[in-house]
Amino acid sequence: MTFKKMIKKLFLLTVTLLFLANCQEINKKPIIHLKPLNIVSLDRVIQDAENLYTYSETGNSEGQYLAESRSVLRDAIDKAKLSIKCSAKQQYEAEVSLSEACMIFESTVNSQITGLVDECATKETRYLYENLKRIASNKMLFGMHDATGYGVGWSDDDKRSDVKDVCGSLPALFSWDMYTIFKGNKKKWVSFRNRILDAYNQRGIISICWHQYDPVQTEFSSQSIKYKPIPQMLPGGKYHEYYKTKLKKIALFVKTLRGESGESVPIIFRPYHEQNGNWFWWGKTYRTELEFIEFWQFTVEYLRDSLGVHNFIYAFSPDGNQYEFKKDYMIDYPGDDYVDILGMDYYFGSGDAQDIDRFKQRVVHIVEYAEERNKIAAITEVGDRKGWNTSQLLIDKWFTKCLLNPVKNDKTSRMVAYAAVWRNENETHHFAPYPGHPSVPDFIEFYNDSFTVFLDNLDNMFINNPMNR
Repeated sequence: MTFKKMIKKLFLLTVTLLFLANCQEINKKPIIHLKPLNIVSLDRVIQDAENLYTYSETGNSEGQYLAESRSVLRDAIDKAKLSIKCSAKQQYEAEVSLSEACMIFESTVNSQITGLVDECATKETRYLYENLKRIASNKMLFGMHDATGYGVGWSDDDKRSDVKDVCGSLPALFSWDMYTIFKGNKKKWVSFRNRILDAYNQRGIISICWHQYDPVQTEFSSQSIKYKPIPQMLPGGKYHEYYKTKLKKIALFVKTLRGESGESVPIIFRPYHEQNGNWFWWGKTYRTELEFIEFWQFTVEYLRDSLGVHNFIYAFSPDGNQYEFKKDYMIDYPGDDYVDILGMDYYFGSGDAQDIDRFKQRVVHIVEYAEERNKIAAITEVGDRKGWNTSQLLIDKWFTKCLLNPVKNDKTSRMVAYAAVWRNENETHHFAPYPGHPSVPDFIEFYNDSFTVFLDNLDNMFINNPMNR
């Protein structure tokens, strides 16, 4: 081979390697749906803002707003109206601007209710937090993930629920997944938003978890993850700006969630649940404890302080089967300034006496930790996994024997505010009964017990109830 040919070959090899490296790098770039969340028209945003303006009271008393703040909101509404006949882009920008103005206005409320992570929390968010504390003294709310929209053997009905088909009432708490706004399309976004608003407008409590895909969009589970995402999503990391963009999309979405009086919908935000396990990429083997704490703290600070999200109640929820000693619950704990609800996820494997005792001990742990910090304790996710992916709810009388009695009959464990089961997808993946299921009689007994609260006997949790505290 001549020297000239050798140089040419080396040049081609170098170019090829650089091309392949570049392709590999391109494939590693984060992919995220960044289409504008134009699921709400400008007319709708203006109407919500008008409702907020109309129903807000001016003054210095509890739940009232300064006249100056209300005047600023009025100006923002009038400015948005000027964009009604403008281009789609200008209308969208007006929607975003007015939604932010509404949240800023709500954050100026006069209130004596404090103690939340967000000192500027909206009025309804404050009242929900305080009422959850109140109800925890003698009741337990029942919640479910994806309680409406689909169930065992049916789908595409946002008004229907397996739970309601069985007992006649919807759950008191509705759990959803922020995953939807990143992996769905506009139709799914609209349906997702409508389900949340429908539940809230019936006075249901909203909780949202986040099965978040990693930055290269592999999966939210850890099975295919070949790297450690969290260190690269922290400030200064390769995917930090990408992560901030995702949080911006969350902020945009939640600011469109407004009730019939124009108020922001309070949300129990439960990110990075079961972080002490290994099945999610935010799990214990994919980062250090300090990295997780920094990650959580950044998330809260960016949503609250930079993006102006003031309708979140932040819930921490490790897996109760991943630790043996009470002190180990506090591994990864982000700190009292970053957590409102001390929760726990727990799935029963057998339902025997040992399993039940283990569950009750862990409920006692979270209640004790919550009371020490003047916070709320909750069973953020619970269920029967004895027949995992073959058939569910195989433990006899699971609702009364495993969930109700251990919590209700102990003076400490009964101080939890709520317990939420997972979703009903099909006959081999469901955590609540559906018509004809063998567990229906037990669930009816659970529903009828004076300790449990479903939507049909839930007080309005979004108003100030000083006489009941």
